[in-house]
Amino acid sequence: MAKSPSTWCPAFYRIFFTWLDPIICVWGAYMDFFDPTLVLSSHIPDLPHDIGHAMILRQRGGGMLNFGFISAVLLRYTTDTTIWRIVQFACLIVDFTYFWGAFGALSAQGRLAAATWRAEDWGAVAITGTATLVRVLFLMGVGLGSGKKAVKRS
Repeated sequence: MAKSPSTWCPAFYRIFFTWLDPIICVWGAYMDFFDPTLVLSSHIPDLPHDIGHAMILRQRGGGMLNFGFISAVLLRYTTDTTIWRIVQFACLIVDFTYFWGAFGALSAQGRLAAATWRAEDWGAVAITGTATLVRVLFLMGVGLGSGKKAVKRS
């Protein structure tokens, strides 16, 4: 018999991955679709946006909805910790590419020093950084105890 998520996965991770992460994804997609100027101003002040930016942000918004859907639906459907780990690893790849991109943008502007960051920069780094930290801790098994072995749904 398969274990319920509450028997192997601490409430913090369950709430973060199946509620908070999907909400963050939907919020990010909303901004990509309906407030591209705000999104583009994160790390790149005064950047005029064009149709190319709109296309890229719409695609990114779709990706955000995809991650949000997988987190909200698939992770509630399965108690297989291997699936949970695969999903978090996939999201971690996106988190790392965000940091790579942010580093490049800030470096090109000569704004790598945290003292030069604006509220938009801090907000983007804090949100992604928090999610990244939670994913890394989960993937390292922190707080999972002996229940980190895969349990497949019957």
